[in-house]
Amino acid sequence: MLAAMLRREFLQWGALGCATPLMSRAAERAPEVMTVRGLRPAGELGFVLPHEHVLVDFIGAAEVSPARYDADVAFAKIRPFVEEAKMLGCATMMECTPAFLGRDPRLLVRLSEATGINFVTNTGYYAARQNKFLPAHALSEDADVLAARWQREWRDGIEGMGVRPGFIKLGFDAGALSEVAQKLVRAAARTHRASGLTIAAHTGDDVAALAQIALLGEEKVAPAAWIWVHAQNAK
Repeated sequence: MLAAMLRREFLQWGALGCATPLMSRAAERAPEVMTVRGLRPAGELGFVLPHEHVLVDFIGAAEVSPARYDADVAFAKIRPFVEEAKMLGCATMMECTPAFLGRDPRLLVRLSEATGINFVTNTGYYAARQNKFLPAHALSEDADVLAARWQREWRDGIEGMGVRPGFIKLGFDAGALSEVAQKLVRAAARTHRASGLTIAAHTGDDVAALAQIALLGEEKVAPAAWIWVHAQNAK
């Protein structure tokens, strides 16, 4: 049944020119997910926690930096919690902290190597809390330039460290999407079309959620490529 549904969805969206690289390869090999230590067969990820943050820094994009904390101290503090999660059956964590909010792929690699847990990090930007966590260039660059930045991380790795993202993370406040928020959705859609990466969007309410779905439709991206994070905020 699942295979039939996936095939039907692929044919429907492929007819509209919406097939992604991952979709087009579906018939050639089993699905894979990009972890911080490389590709893993999706069927081998085990029990997955889909929305975790091992480290977050709420100082703001203008001041955030790895220099604000000791990586060894952070590793020692976080490791026991990751090990406890593994003991309770978790095998994979989707680490949803985006760039400019404390994303630290090096720390995730250390934790993965030490515990055996798969970590999946992300590309994309977080515009919730009135753009506090957006870098200045995100306000001035257009959607294509932003998408090119995120595609480089997918293609070449994050900050030259060889760690590639496994999904796209966005963040939006409740209510109508601002012009900047709309631009980020379009950039994510274009990154998805180029990479096949799923979009996971922290979203304040159903108004913002429906606006994103509409924009994805304009960008010829299937709704199945998008996850509404914090959907409990609406009925």
